[in-house]
Amino acid sequence: MCRNVAKLSIVGTGPGSPDYVTPAARKTVKDAQIVIGAERSLILFREDIKGESLTLTAKNLDDALNYAVDSAKAGKSVAVLSTGDPGFSGLLGSVLKRTNSRHVEIAVIPGVSSVQACAAALQMCWDEVSLFSFHDVASSEKRIALAKAVKAGKDVVLIPNPKVFTPRMISSFLLKNGADKATPVVICENITLSDERIVQTTLENAAQQDFEPMCVMVIKSSSKMKMRD
Repeated sequence: MCRNVAKLSIVGTGPGSPDYVTPAARKTVKDAQIVIGAERSLILFREDIKGESLTLTAKNLDDALNYAVDSAKAGKSVAVLSTGDPGFSGLLGSVLKRTNSRHVEIAVIPGVSSVQACAAALQMCWDEVSLFSFHDVASSEKRIALAKAVKAGKDVVLIPNPKVFTPRMISSFLLKNGADKATPVVICENITLSDERIVQTTLENAAQQDFEPMCVMVIKSSSKMKMRD
């Protein structure tokens, strides 16, 4: 006997500007009976949402995603909104963990990530850069990997953690691990939004400044880095 497979869409909402929301994303949301996402993501689709909407927060993440899966299994079309692209610091991993062995088919609608938008604003080819995201996890292993990438002379593009590993903290960490204080750094704040700001500075200066929570950090490695014990 054939088992019906529930379907759940994870929709990339882009870096923040409605200009970067794809037609595929809007169509998926229009067709959904239930749309779940952070408030700023829901605002992007306010004219497209026809059914139920649920605001996703850090506090209700587990309950909201479980509700999404249960609703899909009940036969409803569900769209979960994920900032940027679902596969890079997005909700794809969180949803996959909850759908494992639950007979739910996932459809991923890609979106423009803030990393892509930052690289475009800087006219930067990013096919050979080292990519890091500390958005969810800023473990010591990840920090060491970042330091090693800079030491190896690679250009680095990363998404900081606005609470525990900010650009100021990242810069201080790298300086303490022997990075050249003159290493060029670019911070893309609120990329694609009306208050977008691009700051070109150095590790030394970045270690003394605070930046907007929504930002991307680019580090041009000097290859003079020496790891601390």
